[in-house]
Amino acid sequence: MEIEKEVRQGAIKHLVRLVFQRIIGVGLFFIAAGTFSNTRGLIYITLYLVSSFIGIIIMFNMHKETLNAREQTKHSTRLWDKILLTIIWLSAFFMIYIIAGLGIRLEWSLLPIQWFYVGIVMCLVSGVFSIWSVMGNKHFEGTSRIQSDREHTVITTGAYRIVRHPGYSSLVIWAIATFLVFGTLAVGIVSFVIIVATCMRTYFEDKMLKEELEGYLEYSHKTRYRLLPFVW
Repeated sequence: MEIEKEVRQGAIKHLVRLVFQRIIGVGLFFIAAGTFSNTRGLIYITLYLVSSFIGIIIMFNMHKETLNAREQTKHSTRLWDKILLTIIWLSAFFMIYIIAGLGIRLEWSLLPIQWFYVGIVMCLVSGVFSIWSVMGNKHFEGTSRIQSDREHTVITTGAYRIVRHPGYSSLVIWAIATFLVFGTLAVGIVSFVIIVATCMRTYFEDKMLKEELEGYLEYSHKTRYRLLPFVW
């Protein structure tokens, strides 16, 4: 019972951190935009918050142990992951919203409105894929490492039957979608940074898993693609 209590407390602590992280990002967006009345921004932010909180609730109900593990300091996390994760974290949760908000304030040129709708659909696809990935993976931690302390095993069901890193796939889709929604070159540059860093992280993590996680190499032969089916 004591262990269960500690796990629950750790999970709640991490959830609070995630909620504040998203609130700060949204706050930075509206501060940079200088308005609450931009239609594109309001639709996008609503979808972003709803999908984020659905994912958080699912994680808490299904994988409290994983949330608790995310809250702990893991010395087994690789240096390359710390660097790439920092770049992704700063870009995806803060920088992209500041830039998007400034684009609204300064009225930077936008893509045609048709691309906004494509971006919204891609946001929905990204959210569904992300939640699907979370639901099917009890090892869905925030850092890349071999979770020997948590009996790390290969996940081969659900979204992991399509690509080997569906969580990262959803991030790439989201980055493209965010660019299409706001339609500015500056947002596109930040999205590009996120995509490149995510692809690099995928490559290094995939290599690590092949070398160190039992059964992963065989799994990679069955599920051939890392991020995008028929591409890579």
